[in-house]
Amino acid sequence: MNAAELEFEKPLIELERHLAQLKIFAETHPELDLTEGIDALKQNADSLTKQTFQKLSRWDKVKLARHAQRPQAPFYINALLDEPTELHSDKLYGDDRALIGGLAWFDEQPVVYLAQQKGTNLEERQEMNFGYTHPEGYRKARRLMQLANKFNRPLLCFVDTPGAHFDLRSEEYGQAMVIAENLAEMISLRVPILVVIIGEGGSGGALAIAVGNRVLMMEYAIYCVAPPEACSGIVWKDKGEHAPEATEGYKPTAPDLIKLDIIDQMIREPLGGGAHRAPEAAARNVRRAIRKHLTELMQMTPQQLVQQRYERYRHIGLYGEDSA
Repeated sequence: MNAAELEFEKPLIELERHLAQLKIFAETHPELDLTEGIDALKQNADSLTKQTFQKLSRWDKVKLARHAQRPQAPFYINALLDEPTELHSDKLYGDDRALIGGLAWFDEQPVVYLAQQKGTNLEERQEMNFGYTHPEGYRKARRLMQLANKFNRPLLCFVDTPGAHFDLRSEEYGQAMVIAENLAEMISLRVPILVVIIGEGGSGGALAIAVGNRVLMMEYAIYCVAPPEACSGIVWKDKGEHAPEATEGYKPTAPDLIKLDIIDQMIREPLGGGAHRAPEAAARNVRRAIRKHLTELMQMTPQQLVQQRYERYRHIGLYGEDSA
């Protein structure tokens, strides 16, 4: 078994392997009619896949959001955007590879994009801090936000981070301040802001580029105030052993957040394992969703965009005697 395979995936993958082997055998032995057997096995595979993914727990979905083979932001940038041109550095300290951004075209519309990435191998992950963004990254993002505002370009944000970097250096370089500055900057931008959560959306590290007019979320992504392990440590005073229980408690999945009006759309992932099993199909779904919402936002005036964004976040989390 591949080390990247999740436990609940293994029976599905094994069945698919048997199906592939049977098809190869049928092709090399044309004198045998194996059509009926192949069809039956395919029906069994489809049925098992549907049953498995209908029964996924929230913790299973956290594992899918973190899957090592899950498509990351560079894949979506190259699949969805034309002529992406990356810009570097915060023009103060340096260039954080955990957060990238630049200029591109989407359906012949010039846009500015921001994206978080974790890396696909050990060397890249170390270079990109495993997705934890330093202050330099958030300052670079703010510079690009201002560029989008100046040249009246919509802002597309692809969110995928476990959180902001939490080491001493990040605190000394103003981590809390740069996140707050980004929130203030995004709430006042006079251009459409469209956010897509493609993997993990962890705490303020995600929110620093996620204050949008519309927030979309992949079916097996997560979006939460803190990683499940951190929540487990806070509530149970452990080292993350109660992360599955924490996940069930604070409900960070797309279906949960749709009900809470925190996101605007859940983007379906291909049946049979999600985006990491069929990345091209996943990208097509993301393209359709972006096209739909960006077209609608482009019809709004700058004043309407700012007001809609303000009202959106003003009403998230309302509670009290009348909130039920």
